[in-house]
Amino acid sequence: MSDLTKRVLVSVIFIPVLILALFFEGIPLYVMFLAVSLLGAQEYRSMLRQAGYQISWVWVLIIPLLYGTWVLAPGSESAILWVALFLVILEALAGWTLESSVPQMFATIFAVVYTGLFPAMIVKIGWYQPVKKILLALILMIWIVDTVAYFIGMRFGTRRGITPVSPRKSLQGFIAGLLAPGLVLLILYVSGFSMIPWPILVMIAIAAGIFGQLGDLLESMLKRFCGVKDSSHLIPGHGGVLDRTDSILLAGAFLYSALNIINM
Repeated sequence: MSDLTKRVLVSVIFIPVLILALFFEGIPLYVMFLAVSLLGAQEYRSMLRQAGYQISWVWVLIIPLLYGTWVLAPGSESAILWVALFLVILEALAGWTLESSVPQMFATIFAVVYTGLFPAMIVKIGWYQPVKKILLALILMIWIVDTVAYFIGMRFGTRRGITPVSPRKSLQGFIAGLLAPGLVLLILYVSGFSMIPWPILVMIAIAAGIFGQLGDLLESMLKRFCGVKDSSHLIPGHGGVLDRTDSILLAGAFLYSALNIINM
């Protein structure tokens, strides 16, 4: 079975599941991102191990617990993050070595944020924002950005290697990804779309066009540092969970923060 066939089969199975979870939100959304947190933490740990940094397996269990607490206890981000940082510091002090303790401490802190706090922020958009279907709109916008950037890059991408961490990414594709959300907003405005308030739609466009692409580059940077092609081989033809959610994690975390500012 070719990689393309595997990708198509997996997409046919999982895309409807993803859309349903985003549409109905509630428990399905919580469970889906709990899996992202748990599997993502394991993938992150495995990648860092390839780079010579041994993050304790205990964090693969702690991080999903932190995720659950962040989701279920609104307004708890700062307090729970402080507790997590305290535990990370204690671990580094208890197992101190000159060569690895400090890098592993910061790698663990990033794991907590990237695979624990970011997924929780995304779920809290679906649970606690009064305007519904924001997450579904974000995911659809990210798919549009990815699709436009890919095809424009393939067809017109003459200037590649705009960043060393992703040599295949072209300037033309990146710019197309930035502009695509604006075109979508223009189409929605002309058609009289009013399901989601316009300030929120603008934040969704910024999240997808800028932070979604930065999330993809962030994951590429991690994989290049660790010397791996994919975060794992969990999803046939697609790599790992972090490979499939890299854009969503950073874009969703930005959108959650932006919406909180708007609602202040």
